[in-house]
Amino acid sequence: MGGRYPEETRWATIVRKELEGSYEVIEEGMNGRQLPYVSDSYFTGILSKLTCEDVFLMMLGTNDILLTYNPDPKQAIEKMRNILSYIKDSFKGTFIMIAPPYIEATEPGLQRYNDASIEMNKHFMELAKEYDIKALDASSWNIEMGYDGVHFSVEGHKRFAEKLLSAGEL
Repeated sequence: MGGRYPEETRWATIVRKELEGSYEVIEEGMNGRQLPYVSDSYFTGILSKLTCEDVFLMMLGTNDILLTYNPDPKQAIEKMRNILSYIKDSFKGTFIMIAPPYIEATEPGLQRYNDASIEMNKHFMELAKEYDIKALDASSWNIEMGYDGVHFSVEGHKRFAEKLLSAGEL
């Protein structure tokens, strides 16, 4: 409830330290961030500055489901389709899509969010295959979540970093 964990406990910092000397890891996490529209110049601007040697990891979609009263994964799926189409046609580097861990149903009212996140991830992985984009499914990594069933616990951050590093894509 007190905001973000200290930087040294977050998964991006753990990955940065592990890959030091091989990669420069730049964290672009932001509370409430949703999948961007391809027409968003911030998103395409970042990608257009990268070279064929760069690796861009993206794990988004949870907020597209969570920030609605009646979650419907169709809009997130369509946004991801547009993103992957853009990546396939315009991105020079390596793009890795990470399907996020499912939203946990910590109480009965959250079950619809859990169900929507499961459906979203299924389609995300299918889209990655369709567009021949590297993809990882973090829902299978047994990530410990915090009290809200959405954000990683401290142990979840460690586990996520460990699983990401052992996935063999970096």
